[in-house]
Amino acid sequence: MKHFLLIVDLQQGFLADGVTDHTKAMIDQVVRDRVFDCVISTVYRNYPTSPISELMGWKKLLTEEEQQVVGEAAAHADHVVYKSTYSAYSDDLADWIKQENGGELPECVFIAGLDIECCVLMTAVDFFEAGIRPIVLTQYCGASGGEEAQHAGIRTLQSLIGANNIYYEPVASKADLDTILNQAKTAVYQGSCPTQTKAQALVELLSNKGWHISFAESCTGGKAAAGIVDVASASAVFDASFVTYANDAKINYLGVSPQSIEAHGVVSETVALEMAVGIAKANHAQVGVGISGIAGPSGGSASKPVGMVCFGFYVNGKTVTKTVQFGDIGRNAVRQAAVDFVYDTLLLLLSEIVEDKETA
Repeated sequence: MKHFLLIVDLQQGFLADGVTDHTKAMIDQVVRDRVFDCVISTVYRNYPTSPISELMGWKKLLTEEEQQVVGEAAAHADHVVYKSTYSAYSDDLADWIKQENGGELPECVFIAGLDIECCVLMTAVDFFEAGIRPIVLTQYCGASGGEEAQHAGIRTLQSLIGANNIYYEPVASKADLDTILNQAKTAVYQGSCPTQTKAQALVELLSNKGWHISFAESCTGGKAAAGIVDVASASAVFDASFVTYANDAKINYLGVSPQSIEAHGVVSETVALEMAVGIAKANHAQVGVGISGIAGPSGGSASKPVGMVCFGFYVNGKTVTKTVQFGDIGRNAVRQAAVDFVYDTLLLLLSEIVEDKETA
């Protein structure tokens, strides 16, 4: 069976600076790596008397420039679907997929693209109702309306096609696709969740243990702490955090060693861990997180490129360090991706601690 990726409306007129850059970069990477056997791209064509134009007063994507498909979707699509409504599904598309799959409909179609709260959503629902499992890859979906619109789309999708048909992690290889499909079919996989819900889950885990958390942030500028504060019950687990952007601030407020900065550089796992330990001690917190990276657009080098972020985690005496290369995906996208990574890692670390305790 072939694995099909349907990329919905990755077009110039849908892209929003600093909002959908990360989505485009993720889609470009997975298409460039040829993870999927077949890539389908859609093109939304608006026109002056279209229902969307008339009823919603929407004047976008009326020009050829705005309608232009961008990135690897434009360069490597095996098939192009033109549409003037939200959904990309049609009997003609299903027939084409069937023909490409040796005369049989595939068990599923993987879906990515813009915007998750409307076009991706309606496409997924129509595939679902046609009996073809849609698996929506949220890491490869965006919303030009921003994070709140994306969360709203995911929550709606969960209620319409089921949480097991939504996948929240990056896809690295063809082998991942079979695993994702099998998990969806058996309804075992639930995945992580949107950033807002991740913060809620994190606050709940910490609250249950009676632990407090503090962040020492550099490139993220307080975004990780702000996500926790957005949760209504944050006061039970959160007292204070520091944004230590300058080297002197890291040294003076967190106790980072000047020798560590000189030997390893401020963007390093060594410094990030010292930040994590320092903030935990300063606030008498059981959990401390240090974040130091290069969000861009400048400041990168051959050894430490733009998009590289180092993380340090201190969890009740245990320490973990990580380095992630998010790529040159835009300053805001790097910062948000770093926050998502912090929440995902903390949820994993705290869950492992809970499981160890229950096993003991």
